[in-house]
Amino acid sequence: MSLESEDSESISDLDASLKTQDKPIIDAFSHAEHQVLLTTEVAERVDLSDRQVRRRLKDLASRDILGTRKPGRDRLWWLKQNVREPITAQYPLLRFARDRTSVQLLLVGLGVGVVALVLVPIASLAYAYTVSPPLITRETLLEVGLLASMLASGFLIAAVVAAAIGWLGRRVGIKLPR
Repeated sequence: MSLESEDSESISDLDASLKTQDKPIIDAFSHAEHQVLLTTEVAERVDLSDRQVRRRLKDLASRDILGTRKPGRDRLWWLKQNVREPITAQYPLLRFARDRTSVQLLLVGLGVGVVALVLVPIASLAYAYTVSPPLITRETLLEVGLLASMLASGFLIAAVVAAAIGWLGRRVGIKLPR
């Protein structure tokens, strides 16, 4: 019996929003005590209706992520591929940085600040010992260092402002983009 004949809806008719529900289903397999699960066992482990679970399982099988077999009354499912989580799932701090503008501004400000922290002392030492660095003048080195420090300050101030606006928006109940 084919997957299509078991349910009247074909896999191509799936709603695109259901594609986001693959992760809980794959997690159900990775956290199970055994590698082969029944449809009902998957449905018990996820927050989806039985119909949605069947549709997602069929879609995953059509994409060759899950294997399936129906030896009797119930259909069996198993992971065929080693499914890797995205790096943001493995490292929640990266997901936090990806989702918040204030953190992104902070990280850029810190990066530019490190550049300034390197350039300004080098330029100061070059002036103090009247040494001319290769490929660049002392003045240019100092100007770039000071510009980097001002730019870093601007990013850090923008990060604080973005965080404050986000905090105020959550306090008031306004849904703001992060």
